Amino acid sequence: MTPAKGLFWLLVDGLSHALWQQLAPLLPLGVDCALPLEPLSPNCQTPPSLFSIWSGLDTSAHGLTGYEIPDPEAGDPLAVADAFGRWPRATPMVWDRWAAAGGHIRTSAVPFVQPSRLAGALLSHTEVYARPVGPPAVLAPGDALSVPALQLRCAVSVSPDKSAMVLHDVPTGGDLRVPFGGTCHVALSPALPTALAGDTNRAVAVHAAHVGGEPRLCFLGFQPVFVHGRDAALRRLALRHRACSVGNPAKLHASGALGRHADQGGDGSAELLLLDLLEVMHRSFLDDILWSLRAGGAELTVGYYPVIDLVSHQLLRHLEPASIASQHAVASAIRARLARWLFELFDGCQALLAPGCRFIAHSDHGMQPLSHDLAPNRCFAAQGWLMTIGAGQIDTERSLAFYHPAENGWLALHPARMAAAGVTTQAIVDALDGALPPELPGAFRLIEGPVVDLGGGWTSPWYLQPPTCARLLKSPHLPFAVESRKGGDHTCWSDAPWLKGVFLEPTPQPGTPPWQAPLTLVQLAPALMAELGRPAHAAPSREAHAWH
Repeated sequence: MTPAKGLFWLLVDGLSHALWQQLAPLLPLGVDCALPLEPLSPNCQTPPSLFSIWSGLDTSAHGLTGYEIPDPEAGDPLAVADAFGRWPRATPMVWDRWAAAGGHIRTSAVPFVQPSRLAGALLSHTEVYARPVGPPAVLAPGDALSVPALQLRCAVSVSPDKSAMVLHDVPTGGDLRVPFGGTCHVALSPALPTALAGDTNRAVAVHAAHVGGEPRLCFLGFQPVFVHGRDAALRRLALRHRACSVGNPAKLHASGALGRHADQGGDGSAELLLLDLLEVMHRSFLDDILWSLRAGGAELTVGYYPVIDLVSHQLLRHLEPASIASQHAVASAIRARLARWLFELFDGCQALLAPGCRFIAHSDHGMQPLSHDLAPNRCFAAQGWLMTIGAGQIDTERSLAFYHPAENGWLALHPARMAAAGVTTQAIVDALDGALPPELPGAFRLIEGPVVDLGGGWTSPWYLQPPTCARLLKSPHLPFAVESRKGGDHTCWSDAPWLKGVFLEPTPQPGTPPWQAPLTLVQLAPALMAELGRPAHAAPSREAHAWH
């Protein structure tokens, strides 16, 4: 086994192969290897995909099947659990294996890291997805930027010359002028306890803009950032007075708080403002990743970058070539901004890599542009297979089938009641297909996955894949099919081109074996860790060679 020369492993959430093909010609850099990456079955949402990537296990082994999953422990067939809270913590991830081999690790914003298990092998880890303290918001003159937990309350006004928004009585003293189109970072009181304000990035970001012609101040939200590892003290100081934008400002766009959407008669300013707000998030994650690379000393460095995913969920419909929306000028602006972000990310990282360090970047899944929202439970209710009680909650004592509220694709079936009523699984699929609007091509299909048993007779191995360009919603009260207002989505596995992720290796190292398509998520960890080898100073370890 050769000594490790280093591996920088970058996860770009939500970057599809189809989107990469649009952006690559705009990037002033070459990428020698670009392959489609197959989405995870039966569900390719972020938690199961990331866990499969960094554990090398498929869904049948780790049991994660979505952002939210049905909760068999709750005693209620309708209960859901957060997958980021239910992941199997005993499973070794790539960083655990590398630590067991005697190597050193840095991780940036990566989930599923347990610092205490890595002990002296961990040089630094930034934990950015802690408990939210303040969500993003859009403030008008006369409002106040108020986050009681941070002892933050600043009145908002417009400057006398109308060229800026003003925050009054900021924690550092005085007033802060935020020019329109500009972003400012507001340092928090140094007296705030770490539990509330975090170890570092103890600041909030605000952006001034006009929304519908009216002056507004956009607050980017706040979540504390915690730092772990040998070099934690250095990282705490490095970006202490800069905000780390983690809260999702795309929700502001979805709600209309940034203005009228371009495909609803808007002029594109709402979409451009969303890109400006996500620019702050881009810089937050990029700065953290670059700090890890500058600090050096680790053979394995892993970074997580979520911004492409958040843009795609809201704006991907504009980038679908067949869509009328793609002809809007906003589509070119979106492509240009995404290309610049990726260039800054890839070029900035490459410039800091030590000679011989391998650099790979890939997504966890792609994403499909949306045209329709579909509500399977409305169809089941119309067929008499789903009953409701009270204010419309699904009655699990009388129903035969329902699409689970976790919205992870799982189809809850009660086989005994179905048999008594003469209802088959195929009849359920046929009823869904029969309700589809004629303008939505394709059909439903069932994907087999981990069996979920919720007790009371509710059990099924089936996950429901809708037609391409549609997503499924849980409510039994929505119309079965409506035009979607969301830009893109990804849930159940599909062979649709947009749902494929992308694997990128800008400059393959000499002697590394070529990647072969089709490439799956579970192939990555064994191959990359085998190529990384083991530290020159470390003795062979059975754990380290588990994949070799």
